Amino acid sequence: MNIAVIGACGDVGRQIVQHIVVERVLTCDQRLVLAGNSIGASARSIHGLAADLTDAYTEICPEIEIVLDPAEIRADLIIIAAGRTAEPSPERTPMSRDDLALANAPIFKRYASAIAEHGHGHEIVLCVSNPVELAVAIFAQRLGRQRVIGMGAFLDSLRFRKEIATELGVPRQAVHAFVVGEHGSLSVPLWSGVHVYGYDEVRLRSELARIRGGRSTADFPDLLVEAQLHLGTLIHRGDVRGAYAAVEGYPPDVRAVVRPFVTHYSGAKTVIGTGHATMELIRTITQGVDALVSGQVAIDGEAYGIRGTIGIPFVIGNRGVDRIFELPIDAEERDLLLDSAARVQEKIAPYV
Repeated sequence: MNIAVIGACGDVGRQIVQHIVVERVLTCDQRLVLAGNSIGASARSIHGLAADLTDAYTEICPEIEIVLDPAEIRADLIIIAAGRTAEPSPERTPMSRDDLALANAPIFKRYASAIAEHGHGHEIVLCVSNPVELAVAIFAQRLGRQRVIGMGAFLDSLRFRKEIATELGVPRQAVHAFVVGEHGSLSVPLWSGVHVYGYDEVRLRSELARIRGGRSTADFPDLLVEAQLHLGTLIHRGDVRGAYAAVEGYPPDVRAVVRPFVTHYSGAKTVIGTGHATMELIRTITQGVDALVSGQVAIDGEAYGIRGTIGIPFVIGNRGVDRIFELPIDAEERDLLLDSAARVQEKIAPYV
């Protein structure tokens, strides 16, 4: 399997590229395609990145190919990590999702159209760039729904599991939990589906009630908005330490969203976590192992009657999206998911 990383010179792209090489995802006779922009800074730096990789990892490095024309991308698995990001500056008002959509939609369309026209017709595309729902919608429109997956809900689910695990004092691997909906503020944590290795039903429900502090799923959106406003004020003042301390006062589902918010706007960004999560999905695909995950996909009524692009559980395999699941969820979670889906489609409609 050959892999291409579009936006290889960006912060997240570099993380992914290095992990692919270091973890020996590809053999020395397979190709790692570094794709950049012929009129951007990457037209220069991408050559240096290729040289640096081969210098550092000569013994294990796959064949590296540099591509500056989208029509020349040839790979079986393509990671789209190109485009603008919300600038992590406490002194600057962050880009809105509309700003990101306006900036990145032409980039998504350019690559998606080129791959559709010149690719071999079986590529799987992992969308890391934001707005991830828009990226998935544009690529799926041109390549087909089965072949396009967004990282947002997959990353959100890992963060949700980590926060629950921290509260319970268990490894993250012991926690099964999904986040669905839009990546970010309109995400929906599925508390009703949480289970933890070694916990019977009575103990689990008791512990989950404790760590949620008596809050319900219906409380989540308002509490999240309140938390983001408070933390945004602290960050704007330059009080990053205070912001992290304040994060600990929120329940796990809120922390899963706002902790990376603080990390990004502290100036450190969230590139390591995003790169690591992307690698988990890459390993699943390249190893040919079917797995039930949550991620952004384009659906047509298969789950909860939703039509559009949204984070949802599905089985991923070496052909992409295998089966989409409508997991049993409670009424409050369903209401939030349907609202998230409707609002997401309204947001992305002008850019698709």
